[in-house]
Amino acid sequence: MGRALEARAGEVCDRVVSWWRRWSESAGYQRTTTLEADIAGASRAGTLAVADYLVTGREIPKDRSEAWVWIGEVPLAGRISLSGLTKLYIHWRAACEELLRAEARRRRVGAEMLEQCLQVLQVGFDVSLVRMTQRFEMTRRGLEEEVAEQRARLEHQALHDPLTGLANRVLLLDRIQHAADSAARRRTGAVVLFMDLDFFKAVNDASGHSAGDRLLLGVSRRLQSAVRPEDTIARLGGDEFVVLCEDVADPAGEGLTVARRILELFEEPFTVSGRAVLVKASIGVAPAGRNDTADALLARADHAMYRAKELGRGRVELYDRTIDELETRRAEMTVALRRALDDHRLRLVYQPLCDVVTRRLLAREALLRWHDPVLGHVAPSEMIPVAESARLITGIGRWVLSAACKDCSAWRRDGEPDVGVTVNVSGMQLASAAFPGEVEWALKENGLPPDALTVELAETLLMTDRADALERIRALGVRIAVDDFGTGYSSLSWLARLPVDVVKVDQSFVAQLGTADRYGAIVDAMIHLAHALGLDVVAEGVETDAQLAHLARLGCDAAQGFLLGHAAPVPGGT
Repeated sequence: MGRALEARAGEVCDRVVSWWRRWSESAGYQRTTTLEADIAGASRAGTLAVADYLVTGREIPKDRSEAWVWIGEVPLAGRISLSGLTKLYIHWRAACEELLRAEARRRRVGAEMLEQCLQVLQVGFDVSLVRMTQRFEMTRRGLEEEVAEQRARLEHQALHDPLTGLANRVLLLDRIQHAADSAARRRTGAVVLFMDLDFFKAVNDASGHSAGDRLLLGVSRRLQSAVRPEDTIARLGGDEFVVLCEDVADPAGEGLTVARRILELFEEPFTVSGRAVLVKASIGVAPAGRNDTADALLARADHAMYRAKELGRGRVELYDRTIDELETRRAEMTVALRRALDDHRLRLVYQPLCDVVTRRLLAREALLRWHDPVLGHVAPSEMIPVAESARLITGIGRWVLSAACKDCSAWRRDGEPDVGVTVNVSGMQLASAAFPGEVEWALKENGLPPDALTVELAETLLMTDRADALERIRALGVRIAVDDFGTGYSSLSWLARLPVDVVKVDQSFVAQLGTADRYGAIVDAMIHLAHALGLDVVAEGVETDAQLAHLARLGCDAAQGFLLGHAAPVPGGT
């Protein structure tokens, strides 16, 4: 084609790149050498293709027809806006047309040939703009679809629980409010069920969080099978689930029916990591009232659920106004209990623990009592849950431990040198890293030998990851007892794995001795199992001579109950 024409094509290329640099700077584009090289190469190829057509009259090959109008230059797409690329095309077209006219004059090409060449340039330019617009439109649609999908994913994540895919609190509250408003207009009803798993933390601690997650997934599947497709199931976090049933004729009746159906589904164990795990649930039911807010309705269901836990767990409670009164009392009790702890107005009473055969006093169990000037006598079954929820239980437990050790030291000095003391320990105490040190301090502070103290914990605490704390306590020489054995969900293997010294048979089994053979067989099996593991056995709740005699025949070591003595203050005690 000639070096002169190639040089002039290079000039066009330089003009285009120079224009691009100025325009990109004014438009705020980021200049890159790669992009400028692509622009230079495309403009040079397009200019030479059109000039070759002018000089030789040969048609531009199809494989070059797109290159010279840059429509085939994919690297440019996505890095330049549609308006920017259009302006670049226009600038190149003007520079290329100027070169063609100058070259036509120099070569004395006829006007007809020049006009034809300019038409080719114009047609190619127009086609390139159409195709370029189509390409950008396709890219725009793809981006819009991608953005829409991303937005949908983000909206779903914002409104759903990441583990189970159920609705979260935000979506639940919105649907509860909508259901309450709709019920008022339609004269239908809505009801909220608040469910919390019983002893889930024990299962989670024993088997690990991944197993706990699989259990929660199993729970969500069972809940879905218990409700209608139009009902809403939500997970609020942890082991709390909520079911919203709307557009029902009898909200209270429908809520209780669904709750009982759920409890029936929990009768069958869950399979987690190849193991059968039995968990129960406590459920509170709250029908929507006129002008109820979502927060208020959810709070009522929550209060009813806590009432179900207080009454024994694994049950359903329907909200009524007395629950609000109980919540008010709970709040008042929290304030009063904190004040009683600060003012040293709690006290201990002791129930004797005796040898089954000789009835000789072996130890006393320390029991907490509280009489408030305003609230009156508060039962431990009411006080302990309040202390735990207010996180006062560790301070109370520390005081109980110290006071019991002090009293035991006193009665051992005053003529009962072999009588020990038993102190109940909460899960929060056992979970504290400072607890073993507190036990050691209480013993030293009161001059009590370690073997005189027995730390007693509920059976459900066996399933938590507290082996290290128990080992440290036992290393001091302190004995460890398991309370209410036979009523929880722990497996017998826990007795062999953990440092336990005493098993206490729950009073529900003792009360049936002599009335049903199978209860005698169960107690007999417990005693023989414990003895085989080198453990002592204490029977709780002994109230008759017949029960005591039966326990003696079975080989039980010790007993406590009203037959052997009521809980009472010890003379000279704290």
